[in-house]
Amino acid sequence: MKLLLFTCLCCLATAFPNGAPDIACKEMIPGHLPTETSGENPFMLKISATSYKPGDEISGELYSADNMTFKGFLIEVGTAQVVSEKEESVGEFINLDNTVQKHVCEKGGITHINNGEKRLVKFTWKAPSTSAGDLSFRATVVQQFFPSKYWLGAFSERVKAAKAERAFSDRILS
Repeated sequence: MKLLLFTCLCCLATAFPNGAPDIACKEMIPGHLPTETSGENPFMLKISATSYKPGDEISGELYSADNMTFKGFLIEVGTAQVVSEKEESVGEFINLDNTVQKHVCEKGGITHINNGEKRLVKFTWKAPSTSAGDLSFRATVVQQFFPSKYWLGAFSERVKAAKAERAFSDRILS
């Protein structure tokens, strides 16, 4: 019995060393043992734009101001503004660093390839071909796997959908 329990704990401790599975996409909650995390999320998302148009590319970074390391992450872009909202990802991550990240959530999210320690993850996101409204970049960060310590809801500033310019014919008639 003790051997079975030990084997199960070892499997859970090494769960998802190659990134979050697609099942984690909507709620962005790791499938790890209960977390020890409390207090304010120390991880942040910095992005290069405050607005977007269809097809725009926005670069960003996931990091800690205290230079803390982390082992895993899941980043998506969507309309959610609070941790409890389920997310439908929007757009697509492009130009992946294949030594650090891979697609998940049908290219609408990125996750880690390995569970080695990281201090910074850089990424590029491409907006969809039609406006999806105002959006936020959102990350879940795993600091350690066993005992599990992860942080939910690192949000970027809102990225506003650029207002469409009036059609040329509308401007002539005005």
